[in-house]
Amino acid sequence: MGQTVGKRLTIFAVALALSSAATAAPLDPLGDPAQFQRDVAELNRKPLPDGEPLARVVGAAVAVDARQRGRCTPNKISIGALSPVTLDGMITSMVAAGQIENAWLTAVKLDDCPPAAPIRVLLLRMADGVALQGIFAGQGESLAWPTLAREALKATVPHAVNALRRADPACAPKDLTATDVKVADRSPDLGPDVYGLRLKGSWREIWTFEPCGHRITVPISFTANGTGGASWDIDGGGIVYVP
Repeated sequence: MGQTVGKRLTIFAVALALSSAATAAPLDPLGDPAQFQRDVAELNRKPLPDGEPLARVVGAAVAVDARQRGRCTPNKISIGALSPVTLDGMITSMVAAGQIENAWLTAVKLDDCPPAAPIRVLLLRMADGVALQGIFAGQGESLAWPTLAREALKATVPHAVNALRRADPACAPKDLTATDVKVADRSPDLGPDVYGLRLKGSWREIWTFEPCGHRITVPISFTANGTGGASWDIDGGGIVYVP
């Protein structure tokens, strides 16, 4: 059955929780929509993080994930293009609250590790416009913005766990994180990326989990709702378990 993050991801509704933010907030989602759009565009005209500071922070985020999941820790990485996610509901609220200046997603290839899907890193630039923080945001390709991906993961994991319990009851991983995500289909009307969001259309992804040496793939379809949110539907009948 489909789920929805609806208003939680609506760029204007998230600001309802920000009544304590200063009047001089970098963004005002409750203000004039045209001004809000101009402010978002202005934020994204600033120079992107680059060079050694970017490499250091992204490398640290990759290393933390490798330790937590027991994966290969690379000594060499290739950092992909930075894609802004300013309109992700979580990011918008953080910018409006003066906690960060902006945020981006990047795909990171682990050059000297065994072949694996790229690591997605959420890069935050703090409100001072200088300090950076990198956070593991998943593995593989995905069109889901950070808040949507986080909510969809919560719904997807139980399906993977149920398949695992039926096939191998002795396998009890502490947690499940996808080791790969692939975009399987895109609707003809799928809209472009708008500072992290898709405002129209739908797409389907295949999420892969590899607990205890097994392989479980879970198909999940997303549909944009036109207001910054999206619904999803997990195809329980399409889940595949490979010993």
